[in-house]
Amino acid sequence: MFQRVTQRLLPHLAAAAALLAAPICAQATPGSIDPADASAPVARYTSDQGERIVTRGDVALEMAFHLRRKDDGRAACTQLVKSELVRRAAQASGVWPSQESVQQRWNELKAQLRAAGRDIEKEPALRNTGEKALLDYLAIDLAHEQLVRKELSLGKSEQVSPAMLELWVKEARERAKVVDDPDQLPLGTAARIGEDGVPLLALGMLLLRSSEQSELDKFVRQVVALDGIEQAARENGVEATPEDLRAELELRRTMADKDPRYGGLSFEQLLRAQGLTPDLLAQSRVFRAQTLQKKLIAKLHPRQQLLARLASDREAELQRFGPRRNLAIVFVRALEEPNALVPKDFAKAEEQLRAAKQRLDTETFANVARIESDDAGTKMRGGDCGWIARKGRDLPEPVLEAAWALPQGGVSDVVRAKDGCYLVKTLGIEPTLDDDAIIGRMRESLVEEFTINLMKRADIRRADGKRLDGDDPTEAGK
Repeated sequence: MFQRVTQRLLPHLAAAAALLAAPICAQATPGSIDPADASAPVARYTSDQGERIVTRGDVALEMAFHLRRKDDGRAACTQLVKSELVRRAAQASGVWPSQESVQQRWNELKAQLRAAGRDIEKEPALRNTGEKALLDYLAIDLAHEQLVRKELSLGKSEQVSPAMLELWVKEARERAKVVDDPDQLPLGTAARIGEDGVPLLALGMLLLRSSEQSELDKFVRQVVALDGIEQAARENGVEATPEDLRAELELRRTMADKDPRYGGLSFEQLLRAQGLTPDLLAQSRVFRAQTLQKKLIAKLHPRQQLLARLASDREAELQRFGPRRNLAIVFVRALEEPNALVPKDFAKAEEQLRAAKQRLDTETFANVARIESDDAGTKMRGGDCGWIARKGRDLPEPVLEAAWALPQGGVSDVVRAKDGCYLVKTLGIEPTLDDDAIIGRMRESLVEEFTINLMKRADIRRADGKRLDGDDPTEAGK
């Protein structure tokens, strides 16, 4: 996020966007947060208890937790620390810039932006804050330059280079004994400067201010989903105990160890790639909510109830939750009446796929799919669609029917569907499942339905009244 902003704005303004965690002034304390800013609403939604509000602080905490160990979070934390070091040094040295010099710098930046054809009102980093906060940053920016100029005894005509500024920060960090490694800090702390902690909320407010609207919306939806799950769990007397969390961690470790997609990487290695550890994952509100939700669904839909449902129409339930198949496709889009976007009719699509199938005598299905397929989601994976149920929603019914008639490794003839024509290959077939495994999948489906219904009822709207849509709450924080 910070990097995306810096690519779009001029250097000074980009840095300003990254530093807008909270109003900064010469008397501020490390990571100080404006309570009015943190409590300001960003969205409203409907719950069983009536209308509820999602505040900037709510979203900021989720952002900070999930992004702290990623590039954007690390860059933002570095900027927070730099801001505080400069503020302290400027206050001690008496080089805090005047309001007139800060305003002059802002006018210069605005002129540069206009000359570059920029509309600063449309930039997310500025749309999410105000001119006062920007001027607060620019004061830090100017103070930093003045500190370097004073320490190096530079003349008025001599330039302060980026290398000089970086060296000053490096030495200031060493003197202040800065700690910003999250593994060495208590939960809820973004950094430590000497004996003073910078709260995680301050980091989150910074990330929020520089976020795109789509990312902000995604975290708003996550907050709403988490609130809804936690409320439902309380109403039904469901809690996630430490034993439950440990059991869920072990389950995920077992699943990761068995999943061939991970190429033998351990559970810890997979988490480390996401900037996580097992302990940090267990502390995540998302992880706890997911564990709560599984317990909630188990209580609302006990085993005997699901066994009765399975017995009432076993064939239909097996088509949804029974053995799946790992399928791959080559897809050619077609219309009865072709146009500029879809230039092929069904006859040409069928002809292309018949020729493609003949090539399978000398080429792999994956290679043919990479060359011939129009399906962007699977093309670069060699057509691999993953594991799909007989009544899955990922492929048209004629394709699934053809796939379930194939042996493992078999390739279908050309299959015609509404959107075009397909070749389908069965890469793998799951063995027969026992009832407990089927019930487990039924509960996974019920968890998904619970979340979908919760979000539909919420009817989330931004602070400006516009309805929120487009983001899947289960994707947030990954």
